[in-house]
Amino acid sequence: MAVRAVAIALLGLVLAAPAALAQRTTFDGLVGCERYAAVEFKRRNPAFRRFVIDRASVAVDRFADKVGSQFVSTIYHGRASYDAGSGAKIVRFLCLHGGVERGPLFVYVLD
Repeated sequence: MAVRAVAIALLGLVLAAPAALAQRTTFDGLVGCERYAAVEFKRRNPAFRRFVIDRASVAVDRFADKVGSQFVSTIYHGRASYDAGSGAKIVRFLCLHGGVERGPLFVYVLD
């Protein structure tokens, strides 16, 4: 009887896993873009401090096509705060996101 209960519980976990992946939100994508940008910007500029996306300004474009050899599922763009040591400034950003499994592929900022 206990083995059956464990088997049912494991089956429930297996069936729930794809549903949990499908419930990713725009917020999850933007957090990924912020983290990816922070790593890339710090690599290029040691004085870099932080990059924060203004959620209210974000536009989401569903793309689902290849850019070069990379599959891009979503393009996020809007305003963000970029601080490279001389104080925060508002910039425009573009983030190419590869989906739940791939995550952010590219983040670019414009003054």
